[in-house]
Amino acid sequence: MVSVGIFNITKRFGDVIALDNVSLDIGDGELFTLLGPSGCGKTTLLRIIAGLEFPDSGKIVFGDRDVTYLKASRRNTAMVFQNYALWPHMTVYENVAFGLEIRKYPKDEIRRRVHDILRLVKLEGMEKRFPGQLSGGQQQRVALARALVVEPDVLLLDEPLSNLDAKLRVEMREEVRRIQRETGITTIYVTHDQEEALTISDRIAVMNKGRVQQVGTPIEIYRSPKNEFVATFIGKSTILRGVLKKIVDGYGVVDIGGFEVLGRLESRFRVGDKVTVIFRPEDCRVGEIDGYNKLEGIIESIMFIGSYFHIRLNVNGKDILILADVDGDFKEGMPLKFSIDPDEVMIISSKD
Repeated sequence: MVSVGIFNITKRFGDVIALDNVSLDIGDGELFTLLGPSGCGKTTLLRIIAGLEFPDSGKIVFGDRDVTYLKASRRNTAMVFQNYALWPHMTVYENVAFGLEIRKYPKDEIRRRVHDILRLVKLEGMEKRFPGQLSGGQQQRVALARALVVEPDVLLLDEPLSNLDAKLRVEMREEVRRIQRETGITTIYVTHDQEEALTISDRIAVMNKGRVQQVGTPIEIYRSPKNEFVATFIGKSTILRGVLKKIVDGYGVVDIGGFEVLGRLESRFRVGDKVTVIFRPEDCRVGEIDGYNKLEGIIESIMFIGSYFHIRLNVNGKDILILADVDGDFKEGMPLKFSIDPDEVMIISSKD
């Protein structure tokens, strides 16, 4: 296994800048996720790491080895694609063994490795089945086994679960995490699914328009987003813009226009600066609660989401999202009081 260093990678397709001076440091044995919307550059970066594309500038390093312009076949990486890419005329055994046969491993070694890896991905007993006889989840396990059996230094996963239904996606992401933990292979995972990224990753790089917006653990990304894009892309948030009115002991009072909000400052600001206030709906507490940030709004919409209500409020003309316990009696048009702990309110620089 190796670490992966990505240094100042830039890639253009005609006039389009797909990657703009991207640098990342991925640790040995880490499950690192590239997360972002379609067109943000994440798959292009994965293909450059794999050797399927070459950068216009910058460098890719595996351990202490510069692989920037090496062919894919000389990098010892393995890639799992979104569409599985299994040979339909080959059995499960033959699909998984294919990479080892190309490398001319002895038959006994191939047999041992294939059976070991099928046990790891829980496909024992299915060696003689063809891809058309398997479920989507089983096909994805075959694709994963085929990649792992060659013992790559780096495993690359490009939206591997996007073709599965919701229940199966949850099951398979748990399996991907388990298998990565057991093998210890340095793994780079591409997805646009924020929940998927949060649940499986050691660290996440959030990307947008060819640039890395933030790198951190799932908790860091979720609880302390560095900018508005990250805050809105990862989870649900209420975004309010206002002017910093006062600073007291690391907290700021922001005039939203009609009401004020107290929150923790994420950067150095001066009174009078335009700022953005961000908080998560689950941090809003409903009812008569003492403390700071006591607000009242009119319920505009209610959605039942199983264990809670998803409520949109109009607070002095501002749209605020909260989550409320299902035991409450909520109706559209009724007033609702709520509060937010100042420690759960982030104040960051405004885009303006």
